[in-house]
Amino acid sequence: MNKDYYGVLGVNKEVDDSTLKKAYRKLAIKYHPDKNPNDQKAEEKFKEVAEAYDVLSNKEKRQNYDMYGSSTGPGANPFSGGQGFNMDDIFSSFFGGSQHFTGNRRNRRNQRGGDIRVNIKMNLMEVYSGVHKKIKYKRKVSCEGCKGSGGKTSTCVNCGGQGIITQIQNTPLGRIQNSTHCPTCGGYGYIITDPCKKCKGNAIKIEEKFLEFKVPQGIMDGEILILKGEGNAIKNGTNGDLLINIVEVPHHLFKRSGIDIHQRLNIKYKDLVLGSPVEIETLDGKIRINIKEGTQVGHILRVPSKGLKRDNHVGDMLIEIWVDIPKDVKDEDKLLIKQLGV
Repeated sequence: MNKDYYGVLGVNKEVDDSTLKKAYRKLAIKYHPDKNPNDQKAEEKFKEVAEAYDVLSNKEKRQNYDMYGSSTGPGANPFSGGQGFNMDDIFSSFFGGSQHFTGNRRNRRNQRGGDIRVNIKMNLMEVYSGVHKKIKYKRKVSCEGCKGSGGKTSTCVNCGGQGIITQIQNTPLGRIQNSTHCPTCGGYGYIITDPCKKCKGNAIKIEEKFLEFKVPQGIMDGEILILKGEGNAIKNGTNGDLLINIVEVPHHLFKRSGIDIHQRLNIKYKDLVLGSPVEIETLDGKIRINIKEGTQVGHILRVPSKGLKRDNHVGDMLIEIWVDIPKDVKDEDKLLIKQLGV
């Protein structure tokens, strides 16, 4: 019985090329062997999806399939004999080549070293002004003795220096061509004939690095700075990145909300009733503000441009008015308070 290729891809017979590509891409990613290791059902489904797209994406094959149920005409097996179809060729039109997947389909020459994560503590004043920080950390680097090659090398005779070999597998669907890393050289295209004495052929060593970098003003707690190429090296690949996680230490007086700064100001009851000028702390020194007559407890005063700076924006300082209630009150003062009746 002929397969329903439209059903395999979840589309109808009137599907256009763009929708067909999107349907195939979605299913190919879902069932790709590298995302479903050791899952035979997923692998068979992946081959079935590739087979369906190979037929329906080709105008002539699709016309034959619609008319006769076969991509090559009446009574023929579209995948018997011949050269079969190459799933890597189909993938290259979607993903720029099979290197976008991991495992045995990824080109080792395009690999990337691991990222390194470090935490950096900063106080609020450092966040306000922006600072240069220095850190020391360990990372993997290319061996200078062999310049990251691992030693003297020669071209792998098994793959001819390509790093990959092509295998043709006979299946009930026909002959399927697949590419995988060369087992002799591990996908590098060469083998080490004389290992480097400094790294013993590993091409990588551990070093301790000192690094200075600038932290911009107004950076947030939990924000991550990415320093490109300052992470771990990998053989015949590019360096990973250094990821710096900002940990802000709480301030004893101020609390932040984005680029705004909050503080609670305790003042005397009489100053709330009668109003009074008071002196307050800010991130860049003391200033005087006026408390208006009849100000209520919990009222928020906004002092413009006294918050944090970030890019071209400046936050404000928000002052929450609170009452300073004395603990020890003399008898004569208690009497006066009672007489006031407030």
